[in-house]
Amino acid sequence: MCRKGKKTMERLPSPEQVAAALERFCGFSPERARALATAGLEQIRSPWSIPGLEALAERLLRALKKGERLLLFGDFDTDGVTGSAILFPFLAKHGRHVHRYNPPYREGYGLHVEQVERFAHQGIQVILTVDSGISSHPAVERARQLGLEVLITDHHLLRPDLGPPPTLWVDPPDHLLSGAQLAYLLFLALRERLEGKTGHDPRGLALSALGAQMDWVPVDEPETRAWVAGAQAIINSADCPGEIQVLREMLGERYTASEMRSLSSVLNMGKRSHLVDPGSVVEALLPETPDERRRQIFRFLLQERARAHRAGESLLAQALEDIRREEGEGLLVYEVQVPDETLSEVEGPLTSRLVEATGRPVLVLRPAGPQINFSGRARGNFSFEPFLSDPEILALTTSMGGHRQAIGGSLRPENLRPFLEAVHRWKERHPPSSSPPPERPPGRLERLDPDTACLLGRAIGPFGHRLPPPRFLTTLQVRGGWAFSGPFLVETDRPLEAGEWEVVFTFDEAGCDGQNIVLRIEEAVRKSRY
Repeated sequence: MCRKGKKTMERLPSPEQVAAALERFCGFSPERARALATAGLEQIRSPWSIPGLEALAERLLRALKKGERLLLFGDFDTDGVTGSAILFPFLAKHGRHVHRYNPPYREGYGLHVEQVERFAHQGIQVILTVDSGISSHPAVERARQLGLEVLITDHHLLRPDLGPPPTLWVDPPDHLLSGAQLAYLLFLALRERLEGKTGHDPRGLALSALGAQMDWVPVDEPETRAWVAGAQAIINSADCPGEIQVLREMLGERYTASEMRSLSSVLNMGKRSHLVDPGSVVEALLPETPDERRRQIFRFLLQERARAHRAGESLLAQALEDIRREEGEGLLVYEVQVPDETLSEVEGPLTSRLVEATGRPVLVLRPAGPQINFSGRARGNFSFEPFLSDPEILALTTSMGGHRQAIGGSLRPENLRPFLEAVHRWKERHPPSSSPPPERPPGRLERLDPDTACLLGRAIGPFGHRLPPPRFLTTLQVRGGWAFSGPFLVETDRPLEAGEWEVVFTFDEAGCDGQNIVLRIEEAVRKSRY
């Protein structure tokens, strides 16, 4: 096997080459492909273009100037902790009494009445949410009764049965940003007002992209593509924030979009393990945290991620066996039992994997202590919006929210059967408008070379939600344990015996650096022996 090169590609593919590859192998129109290929940081929207952001920023500025006791309330997932890590140092720099809180998973998603009452007892005057709050109407009302003001930044869909929250709120109507991206834009607005600085901040851009990569933000949109690609460049440069660099070194992985998703998954452990305090994840991402403490936190997160991964693989294998004979289209509903009660959120990753495996929208339900949690994921043209607004389903849940293609919620155990029946009736009223889009056949490549591998394995990325790595088909010759495409040496992730092989594969992003060709093989058929 050849060794992966350490040198970053010297000859970057041109935008014209990238556009042609996106059109040919990913199915984009010529216009869309050109827009994606040429997307730069200028595609990122101005903070001042977002409805409600200026009013909310002005209220925050008054709170900082007056020295009000301000609490930054972030969600427990990657999006919430990275958004908190962006905003907190800046707010603490300019305010006299700034605190932060990222609730443990057991307290539930969103801002709750009990939390508000606790914060009021602690003397908090203003609460700023990150990645939550758009449906926390009871908590907002209780805060008002207690003399607190809640300011909401969120990116989830408004619940039509509730309407907008009765306070200052920001939730971009196109729903193309994550909570961390919105927090970053708020940071830019505050920095411009308080320090007169404009332009992007490398640390904030990188952290917010990690939040976006974990939160199903579509990377087939020019804005997010430019955002994530810009963050990749920062992470692979001398400007890489020290807190991210420490985690990169501990992961031992290289510069790719996949590496960013790996980084993001580590930061998501406050959502996936009851043993992880989300506040400690934020601590690890703050500039002033000593590296020794940072490594201690990251070491535990990596340990918990490995444990959650093992459990997840076992659950996925069982789920695939359980649904193997199930036919049909539309929403697939699956119930799962998780013996390890210290794992807090396994239904989300399981749901995503089942969507990948079946091509269908999926809803997974799991008993979790005194309630049933559920998670939904979809791709293609399916949207959960009518599900989120269904009165019968809403009446049976204790909480529910999300995006068009990613939702979550909970219900009481006694409502499980009625809920499943309501979901069945909803499916009957909302048959699939069309079959799931067929999987694109692998693109035929007659011969591989390092430049082609670099173009198709890395340059047409970043990959993520709505833009998976494309699959390809080629012929390899294997001699003496080495694989070749014509004169070029090819590294594969599985050994192949001597002979001529037809292989279906995706490129390994890290290995395809302009010097090497590294493949992840999905299927391999030997055509002849040597």
